[in-house]
Amino acid sequence: MWSRRSLLCALALGGVACHGTEQFTPVPTTIDVAPVAVSFGALGRIRLLTAVVRDQRGDTIAAPSVQWSVGNGSVASVDAAGHVTSVAVGVTQAYATVQRSAGPIQDSTAITVTQVPAQLTKVSGDQQLDTAAATLPAAVVVQVNDSTAHPIAGIVVSFFVTQGSGVPSAGADTTDVLGRAGVQWTLGPGLGANTLTATAAGAGISGNPATFGAQAVAAGSRPTVAVAVGDAQTGLVGFVVNTPPTVLVRDAGGIPLAGKTVSFRVTVGSGTVQGGSALTDANGLAHVGAWSVTAGANALTATVQDTGVYFGNPVTFTATGAAAAYHIDVRFLVPTSPTRMAVFAAAASRWESLIYGDVPDRLLNRPAGGCGGVLPAINETVDDIIIFAVLDSIDGPGKILGQAGPCTVRGDGEPVTGVMVFDTADVAGLEAAGQFALVIEHEMGHVLGYGTVWNSTVLIDAGGSDPHFVGPQALAAFDRTGGLNYSLGAKVPVENTGGVGTRDAHWRESVFKNELMTGFINSGANPLSVVTTASMGDLGYQVNYAGSDVYVVPVAPAVSTGRPTLVLGDDIRRVPIEIVDAAGRVVRTMPPR
Repeated sequence: MWSRRSLLCALALGGVACHGTEQFTPVPTTIDVAPVAVSFGALGRIRLLTAVVRDQRGDTIAAPSVQWSVGNGSVASVDAAGHVTSVAVGVTQAYATVQRSAGPIQDSTAITVTQVPAQLTKVSGDQQLDTAAATLPAAVVVQVNDSTAHPIAGIVVSFFVTQGSGVPSAGADTTDVLGRAGVQWTLGPGLGANTLTATAAGAGISGNPATFGAQAVAAGSRPTVAVAVGDAQTGLVGFVVNTPPTVLVRDAGGIPLAGKTVSFRVTVGSGTVQGGSALTDANGLAHVGAWSVTAGANALTATVQDTGVYFGNPVTFTATGAAAAYHIDVRFLVPTSPTRMAVFAAAASRWESLIYGDVPDRLLNRPAGGCGGVLPAINETVDDIIIFAVLDSIDGPGKILGQAGPCTVRGDGEPVTGVMVFDTADVAGLEAAGQFALVIEHEMGHVLGYGTVWNSTVLIDAGGSDPHFVGPQALAAFDRTGGLNYSLGAKVPVENTGGVGTRDAHWRESVFKNELMTGFINSGANPLSVVTTASMGDLGYQVNYAGSDVYVVPVAPAVSTGRPTLVLGDDIRRVPIEIVDAAGRVVRTMPPR
C-alpha cells in the first residue's frame, strides 16, 4: 500500500529523485571533450568538437552551458558551438569549460596545425620572348599551396632546364611567406624553344612539376617594352610613390610606339593603383596614374596589351613601403600657452608627413649659449632634430616678426638642432589674421634647411640678377607643376630682390606667387608645393611628394581674399652654424649667411 511520501516520490518529475521529501538537483561534475586530438593539414579547415557533461550520478546533462576557448588564438580559433578552425601552423589546446559555484570544470583537446603541400601553381615567367643567351626580364616564380589554397613557406622547389641548354640562376629555391620560390632564367645560345620545369618536394601535389616555356629569337626582330623610370623606389606607407612607374615601348627598330595600351597591376603587397590603364604618348611612354604602397615589399607589373609579342613584356616595378621615422622635437625655452604650443606641434606634424625617412642620430655635448646665445646646454643623442622655440620681445610690433634657422648640422647638411624666435609683439596680430600657423610652418622649413644650408650643399647658383636652385628633384618637380615652359630665366627661380635673409633664400615671389616658401605670406591659400618638398629631397632627406599641397606655377596673380600680404623680411637667423661628424664632434663652422 502506497504511503503519502512514496506517492510523492512516484509523481516526481523525470530526472529528479527523492530522498525523503527532497528533490535531486543535477550538478555538472565531469566533462569530456571529443576527439581528444585534432590534426589539420591545411589552413581554414573546420572540425566540430563535442563536450559531454555528466552530473554527480554519472548521467549526461542535456544542453549544458559550455564555454569554448583556445590557448593560442593565432594557431586556431573556436566558436561558441565548438567549431575549431585552423589559422596558422603550430600546436595549441582547445578548452571546454563549464562554470559552477564550486569552481569550473574543464577538459581540452590537442590541436595540431600543419600545412601539407597540395598545389603547385605558376605565378610569373611563362611564355616569355627574348634574344638567344639573354636573361629573361621576368623571374620564373611558382607558388606552393595547401589543399585550401593557402601559401606554404619553407618548401624546396627545384628548377631544371629541359630544353634549350639555358641555365637557371639557382638549382633550387625555398618558398617564402607568400609560398613563392623563383629563379632568373637565362636562355640557351640557339634560337627556338626553351623549356624549364619547377618541381616541389612532396607527393600528391597537383600541378607538379610546372613547366615554363620561352622563345629565343634574333635581335631586332621584335618590339620592346622596358622600364623608363620609377623602379626600385621607397615610399611612405599609405601614400603614392614619388615617381609614377613609366614604361618605354619601341618597335623592332628602336622607334617609340605611340597609342599602345599598357595595363598596370599590383602583384606584390596590398597597395592600389589609380589610372591603371594608359596609352603610350608620342615618345612611347606610358605611366600609371598613381601607385600607393604598403609596408615591406611591393611590386607592380606593366603589360602592353597587344596581339604582337614584345621583348620584356610584362615589365615589373618594385618598391619598398616604409613607415614614417623622422621626428621633430619642439622644445620651448620660455613659458608658452598650450594653444600656441599646439600650433608648433601641427607644423611639426606637417613637415613629418613630407620628410619621413630616419636620419643618423647625433650625440651632442655642447655648452649653453650656442646659436647666438639662445641654446641651453645639450648632452644627449638627438633623433632626428631638436627645435628650440622662443616667443619673446624682439623689436616691437611691425618690424621683425621672427627669425629661424639651424644651429648644428650633420656633415651631409641635415640639421641636428635649430632655433625659432618670434616677437610676442607681433604674434597676437598674426593670430588675429589667421596667419600664425603659416608663419610657423614657413619658419620651421628654414630650420630644417630650406634656404639656410643651400650654399653649403652647392644647391644654389646665388648672386647676380637670376639666382636659382639647381637640385635635380626640385627642377623636375618645377617642370611637372607648370614650369616646363618657364623662359624668364634659369630654373628653379630664387628670390632676387629684398635684403639679406630674403634674397637667395626663398622661391621668387614674382614667379611662385602664393607658394608658402616665398618671402611673403599672401592673402588666401599659401600651399606648400611639391617643388619645396622635392628641394628637401635634394638636401638629402627621404621625402614624400604626395604629402604636398596641390599647386600649379601660376600664370596670373593668386586670387585675393582681402587680407594684406605679409612681408616676412629678414626671417633667417644669421649665426654661425656648427657642422658635426658622426661622433658629434664639431669639425668646422659655417659663417652666417
